[in-house]
Amino acid sequence: MIRGIIMKKMMKIASFGEIVWDMLPEGKQLGGAPVNFAFYAAQFGAEACPITALGNDSLGKEAYGKLRETGLNIDLVQGNMMPTGKVLVSLDNAGVPSYNIVENVAWDGIECTQKARSFAARADAICWGSLAQRSTRSRESLLSLVDAAGEDCLKVFDINIRQDYYSRPLVENSLYRADILKLNEDELPLLQKMLNLPEDREKAVGDLIVQYSMKEVIFTQGAICSSIYDVSGLISNLPTPKVKVADTVGAGDSFTAAYIAARLGGKTVSEAHALAVEVSAYVCTCHGAINPLPPALLGRI
Repeated sequence: MIRGIIMKKMMKIASFGEIVWDMLPEGKQLGGAPVNFAFYAAQFGAEACPITALGNDSLGKEAYGKLRETGLNIDLVQGNMMPTGKVLVSLDNAGVPSYNIVENVAWDGIECTQKARSFAARADAICWGSLAQRSTRSRESLLSLVDAAGEDCLKVFDINIRQDYYSRPLVENSLYRADILKLNEDELPLLQKMLNLPEDREKAVGDLIVQYSMKEVIFTQGAICSSIYDVSGLISNLPTPKVKVADTVGAGDSFTAAYIAARLGGKTVSEAHALAVEVSAYVCTCHGAINPLPPALLGRI
């Protein structure tokens, strides 16, 4: 068990970063990893609060409306004069997305407000990625908020590398602050090269945990399996369920949210991992990133 995790009457979970309209072949869907994560954390009873920004434009106004429909706490969704973010998404024959992420948008200008700092200071967990750190303003805001979080706050770096929006200093600033790192089979080789880690996967993950004083690393391999490591080595490994895939948009974010909510709810690594695998598999059967979970899954925490 991760020290400091106890049963919470109402978990407070913050997520920081991009909010975008995913312009999918079948139409636009509101998304962005922090919003997807917050939505699924809220499904499990958390007060989940995305810290992000929207523009004062038609897409921004529509996004506010959609966010209100989800039931998320949107008190920390900021507004600014930049355009609302969007991502042009295309899917291959297996339903795997590729992204064209529009630059110089609202979430590139997220501020570290006093209200956001206050929520971060009270949060049980805070989750962030690498994409929203592409701008200096948002990156500095994020690091200030993570540093404002309490000692018992679970700090989760779901790296979510996109295009070329990353660098060694950016990644290491987050690794040094993280309790848990989540990455996939495409991202680990990038870190191995960037950080001069061993070629062997198990050794590379072990070095990450030791070098950056992390508690756990979650490693996912898409349709194959997912694994969880701590300083002792591999502690959980599960195959990915075989489902009819509509698309995989949001599946990784739902995995992270389910795992963190379950751990904060007192579940073991094995129990939390099993739930995360089932949740992400269900999300793969749905179109778009944000879809309500069935009661059978919600009842597991």
